[in-house]
Amino acid sequence: MSQHYDMIAIGAGSGGISAVERAAEYGRKTAVIENHKLGGTCVNVGCVPKKIMWFASGIAETLHAAGGYGFEVKVNGFDWKKLVAARDKYINGINVWYTSYLADSDIEHIHGTARFVDARTVEVNGERYTANHIVIAPGGVPTVPDIEGREHILTSDDFFALEEQPARVAVVGAGYIAVELAGLLNGLGSEVSMLLRKDHFLGSFDAMLRETLMDEMLGA
Repeated sequence: MSQHYDMIAIGAGSGGISAVERAAEYGRKTAVIENHKLGGTCVNVGCVPKKIMWFASGIAETLHAAGGYGFEVKVNGFDWKKLVAARDKYINGINVWYTSYLADSDIEHIHGTARFVDARTVEVNGERYTANHIVIAPGGVPTVPDIEGREHILTSDDFFALEEQPARVAVVGAGYIAVELAGLLNGLGSEVSMLLRKDHFLGSFDAMLRETLMDEMLGA
């Protein structure tokens, strides 16, 4: 016997949760299916943990520059594991909040991987669920090409699983994710190289901003 909903979202990231949230506000029976942590890429392996580490990198830069402003600052080192533990604790708090929020909003949270049975039916862990509307919002994952040495490659997702700070890093890519990770790793003390196809990064960004940033990063 299947359970029926007005709307089901596959994926509990920003897209999926926003869809069922709005439907629930109008009194519709809703559910969200997720096989990982609530919050999607942004909360778990994207903007939120990245900003925490970027903030730590900014603190390191401030400490480095403090002497020029008359402060006598002695830094006894940097503990990568302590930063990671604090970051993960913060993210876990958001995951817990999402669980409570969904319950308070009368949105059912179904943990598992959805498989379509037909256009209006999905199966999760052997249970079937039907809905008038099914929103497909599972997000995406990085792809690593099948090349020699791929065992040494880390994706942006893998970065957030690093237990030790890398002494040297080569960042392949020219987009904003590559630039952000390169900048924060450099700020925290890693030796960083960027590998680009063209002579600049951030191709779709304002040229003046891009050139100024490149000059700053090359001099870092």
